[in-house]
Amino acid sequence: MTPRALLLVFAAALAARADTLILKDGTHVTGRWWSIDAAEVHFLVDNQLHHFARAQVSAVTFGDATLPAPPTPAPAAQPPAQAPPAPAAPAEPAPRAPSLSRPPSLNRNPPPAASSSSPSPAPASAPARAVDEPDQIAAVYFQRTPREFVPLDHTQAVERRRGSSSYFEIAGPQARMRVKEATELVFVVRLPKGLLASVYSLFPLVPADGARRTESPKGQRNGLVTWPFAIATIDESGYVTYSFTVRDLPPGEYSFSPSTSNDGYCFGVDPAPAAR
Repeated sequence: MTPRALLLVFAAALAARADTLILKDGTHVTGRWWSIDAAEVHFLVDNQLHHFARAQVSAVTFGDATLPAPPTPAPAAQPPAQAPPAPAAPAEPAPRAPSLSRPPSLNRNPPPAASSSSPSPAPASAPARAVDEPDQIAAVYFQRTPREFVPLDHTQAVERRRGSSSYFEIAGPQARMRVKEATELVFVVRLPKGLLASVYSLFPLVPADGARRTESPKGQRNGLVTWPFAIATIDESGYVTYSFTVRDLPPGEYSFSPSTSNDGYCFGVDPAPAAR
């Protein structure tokens, strides 16, 4: 499918339902909900994926839904006429104004309340835990078992140039999410209807200067090396869930990435245990 045809697909998907993202400064952004992670809300605007810090987002409305209007404060009671003055009472601090809470879609994984008995938070390098179904739209998961899915490392690739060629670089020498080498590996992704899974490619990454980067085919300056995989539709209720079946993937570092953004979903393949 040509880039122009892909843009037409995106435009049709946006026309089907317009969502509104509301920032804390009062700005309203019209587009379509994409996904959310621990740091950012991802929103599709004019066929471009925009990223907003969660701390800047006040709310998101979906389709024709609207936020409930704040309650009208009751009028202050008037003191009775000729009432004797009340004795002076100690001053109390003024109550804090209620804040606008995020809708459930922005509180999918709220952090636990801090307490003196709470264990220390897991280090940033801890691998993601498995879930019983993919819950982040457009994020790629590794299917460990038929009902166990592990999210891949979500990161942003940076485009860099070297002479007349370009490549994409991802910070860090390797992914936290690791799988064992196998004849067949299966990954899944959930997408809105009308958005094709064929926009995703699987890029082998090579280590360089403490980071990972894509590579060009040998003897060529343009283009990037990709690894083939088979796409199959496994569920079409609401969003469409696709499987990516990768065969004979050798040990190394890899990233799934859609052609519509610089989002990377990374994982590493470790050598299979030697047969005894």
